[in-house]
Amino acid sequence: MLKNFVRNFCAISVAIAAIFLFAFAHASSGTLELTFLDVGQGDAILIRTPTNEKILIDAGPAGAILAPLAAELNFWERGIDLAILTHPDTDHIAGMVELLKRYKIKRIMLTGVQHETDWYTAILREITRQKIPVVLGNATTDLELGGGVRLDILWPEEILAGKYIEDTNTTSIAARLIFGETAAVMTGDLDLASEKLLLQNTPDLHAQILKLGHHGSRNSSSAEFLAAVNPAIAIVSASADNTFGHPSPEVLAKLPNAEILETSKIGSIHFTSDGTKWKLEN
Repeated sequence: MLKNFVRNFCAISVAIAAIFLFAFAHASSGTLELTFLDVGQGDAILIRTPTNEKILIDAGPAGAILAPLAAELNFWERGIDLAILTHPDTDHIAGMVELLKRYKIKRIMLTGVQHETDWYTAILREITRQKIPVVLGNATTDLELGGGVRLDILWPEEILAGKYIEDTNTTSIAARLIFGETAAVMTGDLDLASEKLLLQNTPDLHAQILKLGHHGSRNSSSAEFLAAVNPAIAIVSASADNTFGHPSPEVLAKLPNAEILETSKIGSIHFTSDGTKWKLEN
């Protein structure tokens, strides 16, 4: 019996040591990870910095994010350092209701735009109940995420807290993720008119990766905007055979030199960057 106890104790000790060594290695990897989660018809993007900061941009429709997010996190990781809600559309935020119950969200960024839906109201109520610090995202907000990673908020131009905007797509938080010589642009559901204004006020939009606005809808991604970003890879986050016709063939035709990757076809799309180039890990 004593021999079995010692054998089991040693096996458990080795396993625990391996877990801690893996966690330490992950926490100081020197690599940026960027994953476009497959949440069906919606958006959810996970960023893991070289210092193991975890940033979530949007949370997809209700219930869809739990499995793909869990697949990207270690089983002991139950926290998100920053969650960004680009705008209050249900296919971008509804999944946050369940995440707030299951994960420790340290900070939340949103625009604060006035919007009355059950999902959005539930999220704001839970943020208040948990006393989670809120950052109002606008073009003056630039975040140093650790390990040399920066997230520049490009849009909206001004603080929108308490304002009623009929089309909340126009208020979408757009951001440029930068690590060394690599960059990615993500624009939520930003529309054509807002893209035009963003172009006038943003000197550098170039990025190797672009998450196509509004799931590849023709209401986003003007030729001028796409030329400014000039992506080598364009991501479409949408469900297969969706009723909206996303992505629009008209938009894809504007990207003859870019590789198009769709979550509906390959699932979650995972990239890593060492600061010099992106590597597709699928």
